[in-house]
Amino acid sequence: MTDERKSGHEPTDPGRRRPSVRRGPSRRRGAAPGLVALLLIVIVLAVGWLYWQGGQGGDDESAADFGVDAAVPVAGSSAAGDRAVMLVFPEWDASGFVTEQRQIPSRDRPGEDLLGLMNVLCDGPSISGAISALPTGTRALAAFLSPDDQSVVLDFSLELVTGHPGGSAAETATLTSILRTVALNFPGTRSCLILVEGAQVETLAGHIDLVRPFDPRRWL
Repeated sequence: MTDERKSGHEPTDPGRRRPSVRRGPSRRRGAAPGLVALLLIVIVLAVGWLYWQGGQGGDDESAADFGVDAAVPVAGSSAAGDRAVMLVFPEWDASGFVTEQRQIPSRDRPGEDLLGLMNVLCDGPSISGAISALPTGTRALAAFLSPDDQSVVLDFSLELVTGHPGGSAAETATLTSILRTVALNFPGTRSCLILVEGAQVETLAGHIDLVRPFDPRRWL
């Protein structure tokens, strides 16, 4: 015992060396769970990133399948604004026509603006000295504008025919109010077809042919 202490070495008794051997494996077992946890975190983050990337690509593909440009906001998401429009009404004494400026809600979509324009026209004037040329109760049901040939189709409710007072002068006033309003607000329009309840009618009250489309520019 005295010689071992003086030499500065640990005793060589095997029973005293076993604890140091057991401590080695215990340290390795303690490090393994930490490494596994780190690997799991890395895998979860990688899978999440790939899933997110796949979801982004899937959205673009779905938009393309429906013919929607992913860079263009969908319907309803565009911010609403106002558009200044000009409405044409006959004077109360049938001596001519007057124009009235209004503001209508707009999302910068020509078809929607055209429908809104026609419905405001159906509401009649708000200025004195003017009257409505469209029969009471008439509503614009639909409006279509083709940018390819600059053609317009307007569909009105049945009151446009059933409530019309008749006479060539009254028919001319109604068509002038509609077509001149279209020409002033959509100056590129080359033709305008007027429908009633989705179908063509020969005339409003027996005088002016409605089967063929009109050129709104000629009604200015």
